[in-house]
Amino acid sequence: MPASKKYALWVIVAFAVIFLGIILYFTLTPKDSQTFMHKKRPHIIVIIADDLGRNDVGFHGSNQIPTPNLDALAYNGIILDRHYTQYCCTPSRAAFLTGNYPIRSGMHGYPLKPGENRSIPTDTPTMPERLKKLGYKTHLVGKWHLGAAYRKNTPTGRGFDTHFGYWNGFVSYFDYLLYMKLPNGSLLQGFDLHDGFKSVWEGQGKYATELFTEKSIEVIEKHAVEEPLFLVVSHLAPHTGKNGNELEVPDATVTDTKYHYIEEPLRRNYADVVNLMDDSVGQIVKKLSDKNMLDNSIILFFSDNGAQTVGLYQNSGSNWPLRGVKFTEFEGGVRVAAAIFSPLFKKRGYVNTDLIHLVDWLPTFYAIAGGDLHDLGKIDGINQWDTLSRNLRTNRSEILLNVNEVDNASAIISTLNNRVFKLLKGTYESGFYDEHYGESGRGPEVPLYNVSSILHSSTNQAIETATGSTTTKDTIEKLRHSTDLSWCRSTNTNVNCTQGCLFDLETDPCETTNKIKSNPDVAARLYRRLEEFAAELVPQTNREPDPASDPAFYNNTWCTWLDDELCVKTNKVSS
Repeated sequence: MPASKKYALWVIVAFAVIFLGIILYFTLTPKDSQTFMHKKRPHIIVIIADDLGRNDVGFHGSNQIPTPNLDALAYNGIILDRHYTQYCCTPSRAAFLTGNYPIRSGMHGYPLKPGENRSIPTDTPTMPERLKKLGYKTHLVGKWHLGAAYRKNTPTGRGFDTHFGYWNGFVSYFDYLLYMKLPNGSLLQGFDLHDGFKSVWEGQGKYATELFTEKSIEVIEKHAVEEPLFLVVSHLAPHTGKNGNELEVPDATVTDTKYHYIEEPLRRNYADVVNLMDDSVGQIVKKLSDKNMLDNSIILFFSDNGAQTVGLYQNSGSNWPLRGVKFTEFEGGVRVAAAIFSPLFKKRGYVNTDLIHLVDWLPTFYAIAGGDLHDLGKIDGINQWDTLSRNLRTNRSEILLNVNEVDNASAIISTLNNRVFKLLKGTYESGFYDEHYGESGRGPEVPLYNVSSILHSSTNQAIETATGSTTTKDTIEKLRHSTDLSWCRSTNTNVNCTQGCLFDLETDPCETTNKIKSNPDVAARLYRRLEEFAAELVPQTNREPDPASDPAFYNNTWCTWLDDELCVKTNKVSS
């Protein structure tokens, strides 16, 4: 055979082998681990608000509270229009960190009380534990609320390298004290601000949002850029603070002047608390940019549940126009303000309307960090990276909101025949929380939406520096209009759902019309799914606070009281 033909044949064979190798690689390599095979593991920053109303960010259409940094993050990234959580804080945090509905661990009931011996089971791996195995440095700043009876239950016992913050549900914004009344009427009171296991008494007098921002920036500053970072900033804001019935601000006079157009005093304070949290977001994003980390970062923001407009721990937040508040499975309690930004997305600057739940973040982050999803075993969460990055249709067609065997309240969302239905059965506190509450923030007394403040915000400028591009006025107006649900409040009808309601969330996100009689087959199917989940749940493990946890025994601090020998004891002065 002539040399020229031999050479041509060799070239053909070589190309065939290469082509076959590529096909085999993409066939045999799990899809989820392909995404970042050739890139550095991204830094993952999660910022959590506590009891923030869906209507209390600018990117959902309200002008009342300025949130330029959150808005810039959302418009430059992806607005998560159907991001669902659990109905209150402990269950939401359990779902987020485990990738499982909290019915799997008995954490689906009432939030954990101070002095209560309850936690995520130690045989259930958490997100920081998973990411540490992939080489991540893991840090938590702010709220934990997933158990502190033993040291092994606290953040550094559950996968975080460091924790600066508080273990319980909330504290005062200035003195970091938390009060708890026992069933016998006695009062427990103690200090709850820790750096690991060290009580940070010197933190008293520093405003919580500012202190947590300062510590978050410190974590970023000390971090070695070549190593992947997992940082969770879990704010106290805008949960009520002192005694659970006040919202403290740095300067009440400044607040009253700045938000003079808001009539209710508590709502004015709430606006300032939210705005200060927004400033925190801007500072954190700027620091990531200054450290040349932003171009390889994912930043997720969400509230742990809807606002507590009325009732226990009311903060005057607004879920308008949605129905319900925190502690309910109506949209106002579980469909929250959320957005995600990353330069790594193939597509940015749009509104994602797919179903996304807190349980999805663990597999999504694990996959994008290079992990093999088979390592996670069977969990409720799914990898949503392609859904977000490419705006592809999600594989999620169902979300279990809860099965509460104690309150007999359950809810589930399902996509059927290209429509999104919710079946909700039961109520909480005799239906008091089931109404439509909250201000619209759209009256003539409210200032105009300030697009310029968004374009000049710390977040927008940092993103422009990192990516070379940024959002525009036209994009802002378009996205903001598409997420505004004002149209759904044509009526304030609040149908009673004690015996069950079926809502078509496509046409009725305000949940005013019960469709159960006109869609009996859909209702029957969703009832069956609730029964199936109920058969799988681990019963709630809620307990009353342990008197032995009384901070009076432990130098007036909340301590890991069942590791008594490791706690600093109160000095007893003999008479």
